[in-house]
Amino acid sequence: MSDRKLPRLLQTPAVLLLLVWMLIPLGMTLYFSFIRYVLNNLRRPEWTTPSLSNWRGFGNYEFVLNSKDFLLAIQNSLLIVCSILFLTVILGVLIAVLINKAFAGQGIVRVLLISPFFVMPAVNAVLWINMILDPVLGLQGIAVGSINDLLDALRAAPLVGGFFSLWPELEPISFRATQTSAYAVIIMVTWQWTPFAVLIFMTSLQSEDQQQKEAAVLDGAGTWSQFRFLTLPHLARPIAIVVMIQAIFHLSLYAEIEIVSRGNGNKNLPYLIGEFANNNIGAASATGIFAVILANIVAIFLLRMIGKSLME
Repeated sequence: MSDRKLPRLLQTPAVLLLLVWMLIPLGMTLYFSFIRYVLNNLRRPEWTTPSLSNWRGFGNYEFVLNSKDFLLAIQNSLLIVCSILFLTVILGVLIAVLINKAFAGQGIVRVLLISPFFVMPAVNAVLWINMILDPVLGLQGIAVGSINDLLDALRAAPLVGGFFSLWPELEPISFRATQTSAYAVIIMVTWQWTPFAVLIFMTSLQSEDQQQKEAAVLDGAGTWSQFRFLTLPHLARPIAIVVMIQAIFHLSLYAEIEIVSRGNGNKNLPYLIGEFANNNIGAASATGIFAVILANIVAIFLLRMIGKSLME
């Protein structure tokens, strides 16, 4: 046996297992998406079995496309994913650069910064929506109430009362409302995943060439110039990797949306799949195929971006 065939032969079981692991669920989803398959139907009990006699063709796809929540789910999926990626990368870079320098208590600060990443998503959502973002009992409501009390006191002051009387009363934001629940999801997931970006960027900064920075200082380069022309190019690959890994996870968000709004005006594709899967497996499977297509489009875009950064 040649030296080339032996490694491939040893890899074959793992490759076959991986293919079976991926292709069987995908194949079943694709099959269910072309048949009329529901969990409960007293009038047409034959639809409750996944049989070829219930063939529907592209009817499930047409049903999903005509659903009033489908476009909203796609828009929310892209809004939530893109917003989280943007915020986590920006905050991750800034925090990593800030704590990269030696200071007292650096180890404790790093541990505290990374700890939110280990909080379970459901617990994270419950803490944020009830203890922080709640307009009455949360920290937001308490803060807004304190600011309003301060404004009332300033309005009664003799010298500045006229000026502060022009200021309106602040109203706390209800993040369970239809228009703002997506922003609540973005805030809580950003808080949880920023430590992941900080960890990756902080590790990368440890290998940054300090001689280049010293030479830049001797040449008169300021802090911003060093960051723009030395640090950011050094972080290009880690940023691309963080964006791709997070995009894969955030496209499948479910627990945060369920806890914050129960899907009331804030649905992404996984949540829409869950709603259909309560009874209509065919429509849920068709929505799953759409989710796979969207994930592949995002993956192709990110792979191109990562490939470009790796080639530079």
